[in-house]
Amino acid sequence: MPSGGAPPLSLRAALSAIARDRSWPLKALLYGALALSLIGLPLAVGFVLDSIDNSRKGYAYPLPPWTDWTIRGLSGILAMLIDFIFFVLPIIAGGMLMICTSVGMLVAGAGGPAATSQALALLATLCAAVLLGVFLCGAAPLGRLLFAEDGRIEDALSMRPLRLATSRGSGPIFLRARLLSLPAYLPAALIAACVYATSRVSFPGQAIALLCAAWLMCSALILAHLVVGQLYVAAERDLMRRA
Repeated sequence: MPSGGAPPLSLRAALSAIARDRSWPLKALLYGALALSLIGLPLAVGFVLDSIDNSRKGYAYPLPPWTDWTIRGLSGILAMLIDFIFFVLPIIAGGMLMICTSVGMLVAGAGGPAATSQALALLATLCAAVLLGVFLCGAAPLGRLLFAEDGRIEDALSMRPLRLATSRGSGPIFLRARLLSLPAYLPAALIAACVYATSRVSFPGQAIALLCAAWLMCSALILAHLVVGQLYVAAERDLMRRA
């Protein structure tokens, strides 16, 4: 295996593999800015996908260089489609279900405002539970892993990621990778909380402060996705060794 081989399945090893590239802060900030612009979001997603691909080939570090931006953008668009199918689409479906249910109950006047509020609270709890289940099963990162493996987007968008996430043999390993990745999202969550708190008050230069905080949040999310990619590659190697 090359000197930059994939790290073992641990959060510390995943962070160490990323940190061994001394330019990781600059790359995180650059791709965070691209993600914040929305136009450059495919490049940021493609950067994470390239990192997964390199790690599968035995080069967990250094992070992908500043090359092949056209190909990176195209692969990023396809990877965003995977995220849409396995994460964004369930959110949209849950939101539409809540809206339709609330409108139907208001039109019917069933049980009055109190009953409507209770029903909506229960529905919101159920939607949140479903979304949490979708997140923990890790179908989206598994789809990215399959796409990086053979470049076949049809496999990544099929039921294969869900089968891998829920099967008796591979499910526990990938669930462990997902649970280990949770702390990687904490910096982005803390920055998001700061953004929300800052938006509640008014002060000079607020717009610039919010923009900088949003930039840092996007950069933290890029790092979190890099960690997720390292962990899922390590989980795949564990699965192959056990097989």
